[in-house]
Amino acid sequence: MDLYLLGSVNWWDSQCIYHALAEMGREGIIICYPDRPYICLGIHDDLEWEIDQSYCDRTGLPILRRETGGGTVYLDDRQLFYQIVLRKDRRGLPLRRQKFYKQALAPAISVYQQLGMPVQYKKPADLVCNGAKCSGNGAGDIGQGAAFVGNILFDFDYEAMANALKVPDEVYRRLLKESMQVNLCTLADYLRDLPSMDQVSAMLVQEFAKDFGELHQVSVDEALQEKAEEYHKQLTDPEWLALPGRRPGSRQVKIAEKIYLHHLALDEKQSLAALVRDGYVEKCYHINAQKEIIQLPHLNGQSWEDVSTVTAFEKAEIS
Repeated sequence: MDLYLLGSVNWWDSQCIYHALAEMGREGIIICYPDRPYICLGIHDDLEWEIDQSYCDRTGLPILRRETGGGTVYLDDRQLFYQIVLRKDRRGLPLRRQKFYKQALAPAISVYQQLGMPVQYKKPADLVCNGAKCSGNGAGDIGQGAAFVGNILFDFDYEAMANALKVPDEVYRRLLKESMQVNLCTLADYLRDLPSMDQVSAMLVQEFAKDFGELHQVSVDEALQEKAEEYHKQLTDPEWLALPGRRPGSRQVKIAEKIYLHHLALDEKQSLAALVRDGYVEKCYHINAQKEIIQLPHLNGQSWEDVSTVTAFEKAEIS
């Protein structure tokens, strides 16, 4: 198996090289990190629905849409990417790609554990530590290949992520940031002294070799780089970015697997914001006309489906 141990790369190459490798029908493992922050949409995301484009324009935050699944993510140089590209006709690769996640994520789990974090696999594609998500992962078929991608979080900029997302109001944005801080975690939360990117990259290489056999380190050749440049143009093309995607009936942001922050308008000036886990309200807040946040503990434990489908009269009772 070819190994592309690339270190810091142009932000777009942190997505485009694995796309190119898959398109060309070549297998390999890529380990890299981007040289600057950017926003990455999943294949099914809707740009207008998900992203505050004015914020991205003001701050010079570029946007790219990948061809793999998963949601919208904020990526930067404090995240180490591992990207596995296999031929679709590879023997033993399940047609349902989700069945391969556990094997694909085993090296990252081992590295986290060696660093002192009791990380475990959570179906279908999450890594969790003491209940908090610590890695973002996705998969998708591209050309002749199947790509499985994820990251190890050294640290995370919760404020930048919250600012980049389109939200109903600033109170919801604040609750979004707080919800992410509670339900996500990084190496920085557990380690006083962080290892270097090179150290963790070397650990990943050792673990991937256990699953995939001997790895042969190679560089990005001319043909692969040319294909990656083609993908750079495609994945950042305004028409590609603007493709319609998922638009739920009301705003909701996925924090982790089966954990969402939902928004429900009560009227033009009032709303509910609810942190929902496995379909049930964990915390619920009433945002009144004065933009004050009032906790509603009596709704904790209730089905979000029931709360979100109450009648207009019942909404008035809630408020």
